[in-house]
This record gives sequence, structure tokens and C-alpha cells, in this order.
Amino acid sequence: MTVRDDRSVSDVLAFVLVFSIIITSVGLVYSVGFSSLSDFQESEQKTNAARAFDAFSSVFDDVEEGRAVARNGELRLRGGTIQLSRESEFNISVRDSGGTSLWNGTNTTGSLLYTADGTTIGYGNGGVFRQDGDASAMINEPSFLCEGGRAVVSLVVLRADDVTSQSGDGNVQIKARANRSTVLYSAQRSSANAESVNLSVADSEFGDAWDRYLVDNGWTYNAGEYGCSADIVVIRVTVIDVEIPAPR
Repeated sequence: MTVRDDRSVSDVLAFVLVFSIIITSVGLVYSVGFSSLSDFQESEQKTNAARAFDAFSSVFDDVEEGRAVARNGELRLRGGTIQLSRESEFNISVRDSGGTSLWNGTNTTGSLLYTADGTTIGYGNGGVFRQDGDASAMINEPSFLCEGGRAVVSLVVLRADDVTSQSGDGNVQIKARANRSTVLYSAQRSSANAESVNLSVADSEFGDAWDRYLVDNGWTYNAGEYGCSADIVVIRVTVIDVEIPAPR
């Protein structure tokens, strides 16, 4: 073999080696980059869903407070599912200084939930929540009060007469309309009967987040109940009809 032949073989081997490195690098960049892009898109969708539910909270607040009879909010599903769950229950009792019940009631309030890729974003009873796996956090607080001898519990009951779940990729326009608002119990300081309000949360998807919120805002946990010492008490419930049309 001549010197020229040796150089030709070396040039071919060098070309093959460089070409192999390029192909391998492109493959690695494509694989890693595509995976990172997918992760970014999933994260961005969950962030957008949380923002949409923050807007839903304003929609329901306006209906609850009587600032609007009906309002709409919109969410892009992107492969996720939105549904109305009717499982959450709030048990409430008002007691006097001797522990005797002056009033008690149970309301199934329900939650509006969006689920995608193991994450759930939800609205329930005035609060907005996010759950990843078993961990849940409240990202927008409800209108509960336990402060200075006053207790206010505002329940929001969500109802759907027809379709309660939608899945797909398009936009869903959630429609909320006031049904009724009722004061369940009201006591002023002059009555001097009410001494405490006790409540428990059952079957909520976001039980841990409710626990932290109530304890951090003046409610005392004891034997499965959250208590608030108060002689001014207002407990009210607002029923909101929710429509979940097909995505478009």
C-alpha cells in the first residue's frame, strides 16, 4: 500500500468518525431537547390552568357576593379533564358556653377540578388549590373569618344539572349562574348565646391544604374539628349552577 493509499484510508476513517459524532450529537440534542420541551410545555400548561382557576375564583366570587347574576370563565384543556366533583362536605355547628348545639348543618359543596399529567388544579368553597401527588397547597384563599370574637363561614355549593365532565384539547367556557343565597345562622353580640363555631371537612381532595389554611387563620384543631371562639357568627350558603359545555 502506498503513502497516498494510507492517506486516503485515513481521510475516510476521519470522515466516518466525524460524521458519526455529528449524528450522535444531533440524536442526543434531539432526545434531550424534545424531552425538555415537553416538560416545559406541561409545566406551562399547569401554570396557565392555575391562572385560569384564579380567574374562576373571581367569577364565583362575583356571583356569590351578588355583583353579577352570571359570569363565564375559560380554560384550554390541552389533553386534560375538567369536572365537577360533588364529594366535599362541610359539617358546621354553633355552640353555647356549655357546649350545647344551637345550630348545626352539613353541606355538600363540591369542587371544580382540572386534572392533567398527575396534577390537579381545583376550586372549592372560595379557595383555589393545586395538588401534585399527595401534596396539596392553597393558592387563593376563601372568605372564612375567625378573628376578634367574630366568625364568618361562607359556603359555596356548585351544582350541574347536565354534563359534569369534559376532556379534550380545546377551550371550555365555564358558565356560572346564581341560584340562591341563604343565611343559615346569624348571631350578634347582644344575644350572648353563641360562644363557638366548629367545623369539619370531609372527603375533600384538598384536605391537607384546608387544614393548614384554617389553623393558620385562627381556627383551633381538636378531635377532628376546627373551632373558633366567637359570639358574632354568620353562616351563609350560596348555590351556583355551573355549566360545562363541550370544548371548542
